[in-house]
Amino acid sequence: MQVNAMTEFQGLIKQNGKKALRKSVNEFAAYFFYQIFKEMWDSIPKSGLMPETPAEKMYRDMLLYEYSKKMMDIQMKSLSNMIYKSLAKNAYGSNR
Repeated sequence: MQVNAMTEFQGLIKQNGKKALRKSVNEFAAYFFYQIFKEMWDSIPKSGLMPETPAEKMYRDMLLYEYSKKMMDIQMKSLSNMIYKSLAKNAYGSNR
């Protein structure tokens, strides 16, 4: 999965570097918040009454990742923009 993402990213850089940078920044920020959500979920005490199945864990991980992507699109656009401007300034000499 990571190899495909890297190949896709390299292809995007060749086509349009700024769009690739924007996509990478959004994916990074979404993954960052996914990790936060995952740690928050893991911090909830579990009773052990009903054991967790692998399917439930996979579904919850996908759900948390979708929540983090949606949060980046709606509420945390300013954070994404700030990271993008910082990286674009270093990479392209501009903030757009």
